Amino acid sequence: MDETEAITVRLSELLRHPEDLDKIAALRSDFSRKKAHVDTQLKSGLKSQLEVTEAGINAISNGQKTLNGIKEEMIRIDKLCAEAENMISEFPLINKISKIHRNFLAVEDIKSNLASLHDQLSNVDRMLEQDDGDELTNPMPNLLPIHFALTQLQDFRDDVMEQSDKVGDNDVRKTLESYFAPLDNTIELFNERIGLIAMSMVDLVRAENQGLVVRLAKIIEAEERADEKVLALKEAQESHQHLTQKFKSIARVPKTARGYKQKFLDCIRASAEAKFENARNNFEDDPDMLGQWMEWYFDDLSLVKHDFPKLFPPKWRIFHTILDTYHNLMHDFLKDHIDRPDLDGQSLLSIILWNGEYSQGMKKLGIKAAEMVPHVIDNKEADLLREYSQLIASKMEEWMNNIMDDDTREFVQRENQPTEQDGKWHMPSVPTMFTMINQQLNVALDSNKGNVVSSVIDECVRLLKNRQSKWEQVIKDEISKHMRAVTKEELEDLPDGILEYMIAVANDQLRCAAYTQEISDSKAPLLSKKYEDRVRASLDDATNGFVDLATFCMGQLIEIIFNDLKPIRNTLFTASWYSGNEMETMITTIRSYVADIEGGLDEDLFAAFMHQLSEQTCITYLSGVYNKGAKFRIGEAVSQIRADVALAYRFFTEFIDSGEVRSVWTVLEQFLAMISTEKDALPERYEDFKTAYWDLPLSWVEAVVKCREDKTRDMLEGVKSRNVYTPRGQEPTIMSRYARLLTAS
Repeated sequence: MDETEAITVRLSELLRHPEDLDKIAALRSDFSRKKAHVDTQLKSGLKSQLEVTEAGINAISNGQKTLNGIKEEMIRIDKLCAEAENMISEFPLINKISKIHRNFLAVEDIKSNLASLHDQLSNVDRMLEQDDGDELTNPMPNLLPIHFALTQLQDFRDDVMEQSDKVGDNDVRKTLESYFAPLDNTIELFNERIGLIAMSMVDLVRAENQGLVVRLAKIIEAEERADEKVLALKEAQESHQHLTQKFKSIARVPKTARGYKQKFLDCIRASAEAKFENARNNFEDDPDMLGQWMEWYFDDLSLVKHDFPKLFPPKWRIFHTILDTYHNLMHDFLKDHIDRPDLDGQSLLSIILWNGEYSQGMKKLGIKAAEMVPHVIDNKEADLLREYSQLIASKMEEWMNNIMDDDTREFVQRENQPTEQDGKWHMPSVPTMFTMINQQLNVALDSNKGNVVSSVIDECVRLLKNRQSKWEQVIKDEISKHMRAVTKEELEDLPDGILEYMIAVANDQLRCAAYTQEISDSKAPLLSKKYEDRVRASLDDATNGFVDLATFCMGQLIEIIFNDLKPIRNTLFTASWYSGNEMETMITTIRSYVADIEGGLDEDLFAAFMHQLSEQTCITYLSGVYNKGAKFRIGEAVSQIRADVALAYRFFTEFIDSGEVRSVWTVLEQFLAMISTEKDALPERYEDFKTAYWDLPLSWVEAVVKCREDKTRDMLEGVKSRNVYTPRGQEPTIMSRYARLLTAS
């Protein structure tokens, strides 16, 4: 919605009746007062921002001056070093001997540290064991000495590994890595302990174990400073490459930042996430008690606000850091529930009430909840209130699901025949379902709010389309059982009545479409033009879904019929077909099914069913070219095909218009031409076929040619080489359906 539309909607809400025009003066005064208040806030905020910006600019300027001074001093020192070298005649020799001496001392130091590594690690492990214990009152007095010792050992290891990299000997590196492996295990144990302490800080302070939290803060602060030095050294190397060769403190490869500060923040988040997960489970079990499940939230923040600042470095702003973490998780927690499609009305009401409690709790902490980013429920209070008004619609979902469960159970078990009304098969639930829908829509209409009515209708349409999807899946599953049943015993194990129930479901879709259209005609005109169009489009979508499902049901009935015809279908165009009566047998079988279906199926659906059956019979007949052993003996094949088509034509014209039948079966004339034409004229016949049926699959044409008894490679090449222009955008022909059949198979 753009700004103009939003303003228009707001004005329409304020000035709904002629007498509201008298309120214009008061509204103008109210809006002027609000505007003045907002302008004052903006000026104050702008002034504060300008002051912060000015202070930042001054700090940057002072920092630049300091950097320039350091740079000049380093240049001066470099110059003095160069001059000193020239003053001493034997300086190169002295420098070389000095380097040898330093290297010797470094090697001695490395040797000594390597020799004492085991003892130092043993001492650290002993201190870790002394501090071991899960109780919250455990002060862990050795935490700082352990950290100091491990830091020294890690620095020593990093230096040694750096020297091994310079040597370039892989065996040396592997030996050192093996030697330092116990150190890695100890570091892992220490880091795990640090993580547990970080995740338990709130409980530790409640247990009056502030000393342990202070030790943790000291460790994290020390690691943070170390990481800052690492990053500064890397930046210095990148920014002053010309000095790195002269100053070893810069030339050294910097250590890797260990990231304890980020891990510390991650632990804070993980600890809060665990509490939210517990609250989530409780809330889902009992949504009435959201305030109770969240009691820990403000208890934690109150403790953090009053006790944590004195335990941590001020620059960390620990309260605001934890507050931001908690607030973002609270936002995500509520948003996850608000966005859930299965959110029930009681849960929604609890969230709305909790939003008010949240604002009060933040106020006690000295925080304005409205200024927190993001807003805890994304400023959706009005939307949620309207959504709560759809509580009955949510209940309706439960009812409709129960109805659907009963219907599908009856459909699958088929212990009794479906209900018969006016000589047609039906399921009994449709009138009840739409009675409930109309009741809920009448309640929504009483609100006199188009958006509420529209949202209720959207919910109803969602439920109806969900019902359509479930029916489609249930039908697919049941038909699949029949398709997989091969033996007579397997078929007998299945419940009887699949045809009757399929007919009942198809008839119900037509009834559902009529009921939905009635709702559109009776309810939509009561709304404003804006919502009327939206409601009609939504209901039309549901109506189309019912029609599509009815068509799908008829298609599945046809699947049953042709699955029964599979043995006969497999003999089409084979040797037995020339002397047999396959088409007559097919028509006889189809006629028996049609006799069972005609009486129970709605008249309109039956006409569509017969047209679909005619198309499927034609397609099945054409697909016989893929049968094993299929071969066209030109003269005999043409005669037999014409006889088969005559049988099919006579049968289908008993039920539907002859022109409609002819429009389907005319494709057989093109088929006959492909079979009987001379070899030289075959490409032209293909072109005629392709022109008449632009979506003709080339793979099928190739199969037809291969079935000719006089086939040659030249015939296939001639067909393939014929490039026929087919304009896009034409209506699909029966061959499109044939192509889809091939793809599905």
